[in-house]
Amino acid sequence: MPNTHDHADSLDLLPETHDGRTDRNPLPETSAAAAVDDVIALTVGAEKEHDPAPEAADGPRRGPLHDDAGFGQELRTRRKRIGLTIEGLAEVSGISVRAISDMERGLSRAPLPRTVAALAEALGLTPTASEAFVTMARAGRRTAVTGRPRAGDLPRPNREFIGRQRELGQIAHRCANLTIGGAALVAVVYGPPGVGKTAFALRVAEEQRDLFPDGRFHLDLSGAGGAALAVGDAQTRLLRALAVSPRRIAGDDDERTGQLRAILQQRRCLIVLDDAANEGQIRHLLPGAGPTMVIVTSRRALGGLEAVLRIGLAPFTAEESATFLRTVVDAEGCSTQEIDAVSRLCGHLPLALQIAAARLDGRSGWSMTRLVKELSDSDRRLAVLTPDGAGVEAAFMVSYQQLPEPTRTAFRRLAHTTTASFTIATATALTQLGPHDAEQVLEELVDLGLLQPGGPEQYRLDDLIRLFATARLRAEEPPTERTTRGGG
Repeated sequence: MPNTHDHADSLDLLPETHDGRTDRNPLPETSAAAAVDDVIALTVGAEKEHDPAPEAADGPRRGPLHDDAGFGQELRTRRKRIGLTIEGLAEVSGISVRAISDMERGLSRAPLPRTVAALAEALGLTPTASEAFVTMARAGRRTAVTGRPRAGDLPRPNREFIGRQRELGQIAHRCANLTIGGAALVAVVYGPPGVGKTAFALRVAEEQRDLFPDGRFHLDLSGAGGAALAVGDAQTRLLRALAVSPRRIAGDDDERTGQLRAILQQRRCLIVLDDAANEGQIRHLLPGAGPTMVIVTSRRALGGLEAVLRIGLAPFTAEESATFLRTVVDAEGCSTQEIDAVSRLCGHLPLALQIAAARLDGRSGWSMTRLVKELSDSDRRLAVLTPDGAGVEAAFMVSYQQLPEPTRTAFRRLAHTTTASFTIATATALTQLGPHDAEQVLEELVDLGLLQPGGPEQYRLDDLIRLFATARLRAEEPPTERTTRGGG
């Protein structure tokens, strides 16, 4: 059996609120739900424990309220005492079978107050017992909200996020139409290095969190760096996050795909698959039907995936760049011309703007005027924007290192273009390739975000990427190739 369990604990279920009402998350209340549970192995041993000793009907169980299993154990005990199955309690309370099962097993430790009230009424609790029941649920809720972060939680979102309103609206519209019987939503967010793909995905997760009460997940696929996460490892991490025991996880990719889809067709989850290398890495991670949304980020558009929403991100507009700088730095006393100059010198690239703002904010003696001066030196600009070896140049290098050597050579020689936009004929002259080969090379560079389409048979080399190409030309080409070849 393939060893896909080495990193199984690196992703976990987020401690999020779980409404579970059937009007929001309708689930079957018959034995079909139990059959799904058997398929995905989520109820193993759930009903095998002995009931606690009998107690007064109005009295809460003894024990610490901060125990993670406290509320779930209390719910199970009271349900059994009045002779109800999970399906029976679901029918009486209007709470889904899945939600009740998750609460009893401690997987949902933060039920909403209205869910707890509905359960207390269905259990026939007296006012005193109901108050204690609600208190126990509230204690579990505090634990879920304030407990230490666990591996697999969504990274901290960027609180200075600006722009992208059109793209956010596209996803919000599609999210609103998700249903258990319909197709899952898969959105591919793509764009050049440093354009803010992950920040965008996290913003979506934050804005749409109320639509996904069954959990939000983040999985770094490490696709751009060349050491991409294996499909089996990725599947295992997701299944573990969905509470499947390691010993019940299937032994091959196809079976694990079936397990994932069986779970996700019944749950309202949001999954961020960050930094995908290619279609093959994620195809077996995608749900089929169900109310789940998956956001895939990649430098490539992943054109081989069918029935997905593609959202391409570009650098900021000049207005967005200026707004961003005024938001994250103390811009008092800074002229509009200086802010515009920093935005332009950063190529309106969100990563570059973030680093430039951090430079200014972290040096008490620096002014916007000083920052403009530092960035205006084209020989040093990438170094300024790549502090401690991490930043703009490093992001470009990741894409560059994925190129085969002939394409790297062609990319370096594009540094000789004299205008931002150029034609295939210009690329042919600079790279000494035939028109067909030159076009293939240009399209490969577009795929990795090192070149932008600029119109019919036109391509564009953005300023920062041009500086990167020039740096690679100087570092890797012999002196005879560093001189301008001509073309424009």
